[in-house]
Amino acid sequence: MASAFRALDCASRSDIEAAGVLPGAAERLHDELKKIIRDHGPASPATWRSISAGLLDPELPFAFHQMMFYGCFKDFGPDPPAWTPDPEAAALTNVGKLLENRGEEFLGSVYRDPISSFSDFQKFSVSNPEVYWRTIFEELRVLFSVPPQCILRDHPNVESHPGGQWLPGAFLNPAEICLAVNDRRGLNDTAILWRDEGADELPPNRMTFKELREEV
Repeated sequence: MASAFRALDCASRSDIEAAGVLPGAAERLHDELKKIIRDHGPASPATWRSISAGLLDPELPFAFHQMMFYGCFKDFGPDPPAWTPDPEAAALTNVGKLLENRGEEFLGSVYRDPISSFSDFQKFSVSNPEVYWRTIFEELRVLFSVPPQCILRDHPNVESHPGGQWLPGAFLNPAEICLAVNDRRGLNDTAILWRDEGADELPPNRMTFKELREEV
């Protein structure tokens, strides 16, 4: 599909008009597109974020949307991304925070930032399951009553554990984990948030961890 479209830095005002945009709007869009390309280049993630957030509009012809999308990702290969998070938003996700704090520890000099290094981190998780999953349990504050002998036992009884045995020997109490307070949540933090049927216009109900622990 992308091969049928020009790269963005080759797109002209007449190309935009051919996509169904009126001449006056086509001139304005072409000027805005040139500015985006000057700021971010013709084919970077920031280019598409700027186009999708500031240039495109639901009222514009779909053919123009296609022209911008496939022009931006002309050399990307199959299945280009329709959306990518901006660096600030990515850093606020759970995996973003983890990589911001420990990315160099896991990936060494290869680490750059949460977005650029996500694929490297995924490969790291596969090749280093012991380190990865112990880190995840630590981050999620999962406490085992009896810790596992290992994370993944590759060659257990094939019939009972096809593909491997996860967390052999481990025991945990899910209720205890759900009710526990730690450095990330206190007794007065919200444990349950809900709204009664038929009360959509009313404020939601809240129950703190302290109140929930008293009910259990």
